[in-house]
Amino acid sequence: MSLRFRKSVKILPGVRINFNKNSTSLSLGPRGAHYTMSSSGRRTVSAGIPGTGLYYSESANPRTKAARATKSPASAQQDIHQFDGATPTPGFLSSRAEKDFYAFLNDVYGGDKPMTPQEIVTKAKELRVQYDKLNYALNILGFLYIVNDDKYEDKVIEIGQGLWADRERAFADPIVIKYFRGIRPVTRITNGISATEILNTQQFGFIWVEVLQAHEKFDDALTVLHEMKPDQLVGISIADIELSQKDYDAVFETTDDITNIDDATAIMLVLRGIAFREKQLYDASLECFKQALAKKNRAQEMLNRAHCERALTYENMGKKAQARKDLELVLVNEPGNEEVIAKIEALS
Repeated sequence: MSLRFRKSVKILPGVRINFNKNSTSLSLGPRGAHYTMSSSGRRTVSAGIPGTGLYYSESANPRTKAARATKSPASAQQDIHQFDGATPTPGFLSSRAEKDFYAFLNDVYGGDKPMTPQEIVTKAKELRVQYDKLNYALNILGFLYIVNDDKYEDKVIEIGQGLWADRERAFADPIVIKYFRGIRPVTRITNGISATEILNTQQFGFIWVEVLQAHEKFDDALTVLHEMKPDQLVGISIADIELSQKDYDAVFETTDDITNIDDATAIMLVLRGIAFREKQLYDASLECFKQALAKKNRAQEMLNRAHCERALTYENMGKKAQARKDLELVLVNEPGNEEVIAKIEALS
């Protein structure tokens, strides 16, 4: 059974007709950079470096509006509040505003008693009144904390939209550039992989996308991703949203031509495998999980997810013994995982 269920016929140099299970499409351009027009109405721009697994795909379908799926705010935002890294310090000649902002950072991250979101917002307001030059830094920092607080649920979207619209100036601010190098929000892109870079424009984009998904604004989240610098994590986030919207053909296009060269590409294979499973194309699904698990030096969280998703595929196929085997492999690394234990008991 073909992994991608597609037959491609070259009719001219750089021009191919692709016969898929449910549609026909025309691709223009060489491998690694092409534009695809599908009979389903989807238009896809793809770019990548052949042989590396680095791949980006942007697509839209003017004919249909994708179905919306819910995403729990708690699961979407659970990692945004985690930080790591040493903060730079003000110099001898630094301004009073910079020194007071540094003291505020110490209160937020270095205090014996963690500040509540309301305390952080209140203190940030006081500093904004005193120092106009701290507006960008305080607004971004405050946003990271209100996303998890129900008191600000009615304001978080409006604030996030403003910050994202003004992101270029915000992240070019000298205070932001200097002090945000020591702040590393851990943002879950999908189960198995997270964005862990310093708090820059790209990292803020991932946080904003997760907030939008938590509020069921999936189209807005995709728009933000298309405005970000294309990289592997952006591609994963796009595929994850497409999967949640049950747009499985879009997932196939986003994860096309992927090989397992790192954690990111392995996760993309897992997402591809899920899409095949949901279309009941089980052999193709198992092949994707096999490729994702082929490299044992990948992150354990990614490997565990691949085993869990493959177990579900086996279960759907009625192969309970093989499903249990995959889940037992997860328990070797997570012996206290109650969810996995419950799944194994249910298969008995």
